[in-house]
Amino acid sequence: MKWDGVRAIAHCTPAGISLWSRNLSDITGSYPEVVTALTEITDGRTLLLDGELVAPDDRGAPSFSRLQQRMHVQRPTPALIEQVRVDYLVFDVLGVDEEVLFEDSYRTRRAELADLTLDDGVRVRVPPMWSLTDTSAEELLRVATDSGLEGIVCKHGDSIYEPGRRSSAWTKVVLRLTTEAVIVGAVPGNGANAATFGGLVLAAHTPEGRLRCIGGVGTGFTAASRRSIRAALDQVRRETTPLDDPPPAPVARTAWWVEPVFVADIEYREISGDGLLRHPSFRGIRTDKTPEEIGLPT
Repeated sequence: MKWDGVRAIAHCTPAGISLWSRNLSDITGSYPEVVTALTEITDGRTLLLDGELVAPDDRGAPSFSRLQQRMHVQRPTPALIEQVRVDYLVFDVLGVDEEVLFEDSYRTRRAELADLTLDDGVRVRVPPMWSLTDTSAEELLRVATDSGLEGIVCKHGDSIYEPGRRSSAWTKVVLRLTTEAVIVGAVPGNGANAATFGGLVLAAHTPEGRLRCIGGVGTGFTAASRRSIRAALDQVRRETTPLDDPPPAPVARTAWWVEPVFVADIEYREISGDGLLRHPSFRGIRTDKTPEEIGLPT
């Protein structure tokens, strides 16, 4: 399965536990409860683990917006630790005692990980591995959808661990959501997009009918669609924002505004804690929906 969290390497030694991010930043102090749990579980063994730090929501599904409340806090207070729980999901082992396992197959490393019995059922967990010979990808995606997960990661059983690069033997399949959004403006583009736009400013109506910004989208366009959309937007330019609520400061500083007459079809991963679309991508213009119909995505 694929969890919406932060990748972390755990180096466990008799002298203590350290956590390292994908870009090799020391993040040990940000997650003291995970360090405590790993200290108890590993019991002084020397291990190198690969996994994901996640912040479960009320349903138990990893929430990136919740994790953001902890990601940049170097010394979280007990109150914050209590408010935003963080768990460590271990999906690979890269070293045991003095033995380095980079050249071992993923199948072998997973067997080694299972033998370590690191799963405490609370703060540190070892998710199961499914074989596509036994369970179809469609079934796994259905389970991921029902569980509120980000998707699945397919790993070749014979693949070695390749640090510092995205291995072609590991394929991520991300589940995506879709919504409609009202186009209320655009931000300037650079380079090849200087003559069109860098991204569109998106909005939707609250239950009270107020037009509120839900973020922006800058990917998913062809060169032709950028030109045609820019031409259409130029016909409905306006000097002031059509939004009823103030947009985020970065948008307000750079955007130019249009009448809210066009509806875009948007694909996205999730909604952040402040109501903005995460990882949106443009899919097209909807001519079968009116702006007045477009409510906030849920």
